[in-house]
Amino acid sequence: MSSAVVICHYHEVALKQRNREIFEKKLRTNIAFMLSDIVKQNMVMRGYGRLKIVLPFGFEETEKVEIVKSRLSNVFGLTNFGIGVVTALDIEKICEASLKVLKNKTFKTFSVKTKRQNKRFPLNSVEVNRQVGAYLLEEFKNEGKEVSVDLKNPDVSVHIEIVDKEVYVYADRFKGPGGLPVGSSGKVVSLLSAGFDSPIASYMMMKRGAKVIFVHYHSYPYTSYDSIEQVKQLVKILTKFQFHSKLFIVPIAEAQRIIVLNAPVGLRTILYRRLMIKIAEKIAEKEGAEALVTGESLGQVASQTLRNIRVINQIATFPILRPLIGIDKEEIIQKAREIGTYEISSQPYDDCCSFLTGRHPETWADFDEIFEVEKKLNWDELVDMSLSNAEIENVYAEFLNKDILEKIED
Repeated sequence: MSSAVVICHYHEVALKQRNREIFEKKLRTNIAFMLSDIVKQNMVMRGYGRLKIVLPFGFEETEKVEIVKSRLSNVFGLTNFGIGVVTALDIEKICEASLKVLKNKTFKTFSVKTKRQNKRFPLNSVEVNRQVGAYLLEEFKNEGKEVSVDLKNPDVSVHIEIVDKEVYVYADRFKGPGGLPVGSSGKVVSLLSAGFDSPIASYMMMKRGAKVIFVHYHSYPYTSYDSIEQVKQLVKILTKFQFHSKLFIVPIAEAQRIIVLNAPVGLRTILYRRLMIKIAEKIAEKEGAEALVTGESLGQVASQTLRNIRVINQIATFPILRPLIGIDKEEIIQKAREIGTYEISSQPYDDCCSFLTGRHPETWADFDEIFEVEKKLNWDELVDMSLSNAEIENVYAEFLNKDILEKIED
């Protein structure tokens, strides 16, 4: 009797030979998080070059299959996955399983594609393809269906994977997002606004295996509260890629007021950014993160000239990663549409960096001028003051909660 399974394939993970087991374990854990309300963790099993998820009895229901498709398409590290059945090392069973996975599908042409990892199996891949194809043609003929084999451009393909002790058969193969499993590359702190750029920068770091901790700065009550609500919505969307997120909401209006009293208008944006870097580093130290992330793109706004980026970097002791540095705005907006942040990011919001900065911020900041102003500022006091009033929110994917998170072993 065949059982319902999902066969998950990965690419980059498999290339990392020395750390392969660690990466596979992280990917397995992330899949267990993603399907925590559907399967038990021990039903996500490791195999050579693939993971197998054993689905509960009666899983063929369309609604449940759609849930699995939707969630696994957000698991970084997966190249593709197929939903089908597992059967015995027997050509008759393989034929029957192939017919089963084509049940209720509408098509005129099909193909059979076999990968034989188990070289002890008596038939080679071509022979399996031929026997299964002939069996299917005969069965469809008996059912009165007019179908034919098309090896180049079939309407549907039956995929057969013959491994050591069993055979996987599936007709639906879905594309995964690629990349590396979230958490396999350590933690980063992302400076998140309600705009387009920083959510995409955060997403790109998740795709490279980083667990992202978010920090949002605001100037409320001098600016609208809307940006805070928008950021919360953005974090909720981004959390579907990493299951659980921590969001620090940091008020900096009072620190900005002190900067305004001591700095010329043109330098305020740069000084605000330097303050934000110092605060983010404090959070990074507390959370065990290894780097900061921003959504800066070279030349996009006044504070993002090479000179200003250099001046902002100078105050940092942590690396500052800028995944969007060479990406055009149109590319960023397109990615926002793809991952679901576009609608929120397209809404107007008050940017705390523009608080009392004037129309023409400095595009070529002078180090000496910056240092002269900072002699009047006590960065440690401004950082501590801001963090003392910070709110911290734990955000979970809609299918997860704290209890489930703690039960699943990393």
